[in-house]
Amino acid sequence: MKVQICIFLFALILALGCKKSTNVNVLLDGNYTGVLVITNSDKSVPETRPMSISLAGGKFNITPGTNTHLKSLSGKGSYTFKNGIGYFEDEGAWTADFDWNMMLNGEYDIRSSGVDLTLRKRFNKKSDFFPGTTYATIDYEYILKRSN
Repeated sequence: MKVQICIFLFALILALGCKKSTNVNVLLDGNYTGVLVITNSDKSVPETRPMSISLAGGKFNITPGTNTHLKSLSGKGSYTFKNGIGYFEDEGAWTADFDWNMMLNGEYDIRSSGVDLTLRKRFNKKSDFFPGTTYATIDYEYILKRSN
């Protein structure tokens, strides 16, 4: 009886320990549509920018959504992916009259399910803050869904 209980417990632990992850550890080529969400700790409502992104063979191309009162957000360039981090390099020449962090450029934490794709901009941590001073934090996150 003890042997049967041990075998049952071993099989149960093995079955529970083999749960498949819902995240895909790759950046799949394809067309994605969604928004860039800009969250500022000083503002109560995040800013959103609609867009489409095409990923193919290490290259990306962004098509802005239709919003006439905002500066157009577009871009193209190359990317690589390693260990859940995407490295994007924009090839455009840009003017200085907008927030350059909105461009898909730099390091991004990537979460993907094969259909949904989230790119969250990574920033280097600063350690030279003055004590007693509050600083606003701004996050840039692309929330996308595969359209093909």
